[in-house]
Amino acid sequence: MTDQPIVVVDAGSYSLSETSIAGTGQRLVEIAQTLGERYTVRVIAAPAPDTVDLGAAEQVALGDEATRAITTAAAVIFFDTPDRDRIELAVAHRKLIVAECRAPIEHMSYPSVLACADPTGEHQRFLGTFRRLLQVTHHFLCRSRVERAALLSTLCASGRMTPADIARSSTLDHLITTVPVGFSRRGLEAAEAAEPVHLADFLWTGGLWAFFEPLMLVEAVKILRDRGVDASAAFLHAAPTEDTRSTIVEVGRAIDALALGDRVHLHTQPLALSERDQYVKAAQAYVCIARPGAENETGTRLRLRDTWLHGIPTIIDPHGISGDLVARENLGVVLREPSADSLADAMQQVTSGAVGRPGRRMERLYETSMATFMDWFDEELRRG
Repeated sequence: MTDQPIVVVDAGSYSLSETSIAGTGQRLVEIAQTLGERYTVRVIAAPAPDTVDLGAAEQVALGDEATRAITTAAAVIFFDTPDRDRIELAVAHRKLIVAECRAPIEHMSYPSVLACADPTGEHQRFLGTFRRLLQVTHHFLCRSRVERAALLSTLCASGRMTPADIARSSTLDHLITTVPVGFSRRGLEAAEAAEPVHLADFLWTGGLWAFFEPLMLVEAVKILRDRGVDASAAFLHAAPTEDTRSTIVEVGRAIDALALGDRVHLHTQPLALSERDQYVKAAQAYVCIARPGAENETGTRLRLRDTWLHGIPTIIDPHGISGDLVARENLGVVLREPSADSLADAMQQVTSGAVGRPGRRMERLYETSMATFMDWFDEELRRG
């Protein structure tokens, strides 16, 4: 409706293609779907022949269309790795700015950054935009209490948080809202409509980044084979990118060296979300093992959406807040000392039925978890 406030959701560098969307892209899409039930939402994203379902939201092309969308909007919402020029455009036109901005820690381990002659200088591209977003954002979204705590220190150190903010609200509710990782009603409907298709018993459902341990899953399947346990695994998102190609090659070599081609599958073709839902519904568990590191201490892994939505257990490491979430909410198995042997033990527990399915968690529905934010948003939009 034309009398609804216009809200722009900027996808930044994230693809919204069915076959190349990543975790952050899916989160921003499902948040846009939820906002679209209440506001006129326009999503700025690069064109794609297979753009994902945006619900009532409308996609806006880059360039002049994006400029017009921002200049006519009441508010603009940015996510990680935003476009600096569009941030400045929103500032220049005095728009209400909301952002889910996380410190670019993981970018420091990207092969594309480390391969540069000056990795520190290359990383400044991400860091400079992050700092600018901290300065100009009126309200921040966080994915967890840990991320909120990390942001509080950052806001204080950067001068973005003042004594006046604490006087207004000691809990800073006017400045930050936690919207936990979850799923939208449309995402739920799509998942329920998908017919299960068995690809493998255990799925590595996210990217193959440098700070993960995908080789451990390959080695665990080998151990299970040696034990006489029939179990298969698949890496769902093994279509190589600049920053994952070397890891994927390494995993492929390990599969060949251990003669596991009949048990471990690298899904190197682009994977549509509808196919993903089919495969995850038929799996026994998800596997996500990472190395100890700053990124895992401060970031919630978006792939936990699969467990909250599909009700299937996750096998995970204890290195950070994601493992804490799995333990606290009884979502699967946390490997206290991750190794190929301990992972094989956990997978065998799953195949034997010793690990229960956690079930879908409806409290993770964005229509529910975003209610507090949208109440704040309504008040701010009324105030103009």
